[in-house]
Amino acid sequence: MITEERAFHILQLEDTATAEEIVARYEVLKDQYRKIKDETEDLRTRLAYQLKQIELDDVFIYFRRRQMI
Repeated sequence: MITEERAFHILQLEDTATAEEIVARYEVLKDQYRKIKDETEDLRTRLAYQLKQIELDDVFIYFRRRQMI
């Protein structure tokens, strides 16, 4: 279960971040994780970064439901 504190921690942002900062950080991390996942040959690393992408999507959904973005 995602909490507000956990969501900000996952995005590595302070809880005072604006909607624009949240969306920008989400997009940056999503791109970074996708790039790492796509470039590695190691299955464990690919799966780990796929899980990180899912976690980011959960955070995005959390903020959308809370109407913070």
